[in-house]
Amino acid sequence: LLMGIFGGDSTHLHSWGGLFVQDVLVPLRKKPFEPKQHIRALRLSSAGVAVFAFLFGCFFRQTEYIFFWWTITQTIYIGGAGAAIIGGLYWKKGTTVGAWTALFTGSTLAVGGILARQVYGDAFPLNVVQVSFYATLLAIASYVLLSLLTNKEDFNLERMLHRGKYAVIREQVGEMVKPSARRKVWLGRLIGFDENFTLGDKWISGSLLGWSVFWFVVFIIGTVWNLAVPWPLHAWSAFWHVTSIGLPICFAVITAIWFTWGGLRDMRALFRRLREQQVNHLDDGTVVGRQNLDEAALPPANLETRKPS
Repeated sequence: LLMGIFGGDSTHLHSWGGLFVQDVLVPLRKKPFEPKQHIRALRLSSAGVAVFAFLFGCFFRQTEYIFFWWTITQTIYIGGAGAAIIGGLYWKKGTTVGAWTALFTGSTLAVGGILARQVYGDAFPLNVVQVSFYATLLAIASYVLLSLLTNKEDFNLERMLHRGKYAVIREQVGEMVKPSARRKVWLGRLIGFDENFTLGDKWISGSLLGWSVFWFVVFIIGTVWNLAVPWPLHAWSAFWHVTSIGLPICFAVITAIWFTWGGLRDMRALFRRLREQQVNHLDDGTVVGRQNLDEAALPPANLETRKPS
């Protein structure tokens, strides 16, 4: 349980603090951070997230069910940034204007929904889950529309992701490359297996995908079933007793052992990899001329000279 707390709270602090520095401060700065400045900014940002969370928890009046609250708070960032992240990785016509518009649209509508529920309560016509849904849809639509209106040149996704003829960049910027001799099966490609996945990683990732697909199927069957023949109260009570009490207790016992053993093992592996990792201070998230700063510093002739093995 202690490892679970470390993994949960520290990940939240580091994730949100890092998002603010990397996605807001770094793009807005005209001069890149020095390494020590960058670390200091990340530490202060993480501390700021912790202080905000503490004060928010002390003074905010809770008016929603916990699940509803999780949904709307995720939307503040995910509603807009999700469109930008997915679009940026998979759509060559995405632009910076589209990304910022999606982010502001999703976050503004989500925060507006929270404030409206604070002021008007149940008199407001939408609950926060509905607000989250519409905010996300409008963020996606704004990303697509503004990107199409402002796109002047398709982005080179192959270069950004170091694929194809640009795979040589991975070695030049210090990434640890371990080519896999095995041919990937279609399911592995779908999940995203690469050379960094151990056999255990593949089992875990595949199991998580299977678990999500299973509950999606349950959702579809349950929805159709209840539209045709609604379940009585005692059936719903039994369903939630199993899914919300029985299963979580079983998983709590398993993960308590798993996180304790795996957390200690992975911490040792982390420090071992850090000693072997090549440190490139230019790899700080700064983008120059539509390229990462560490890539922009490479001699152009070296980028396309050989294909990946």
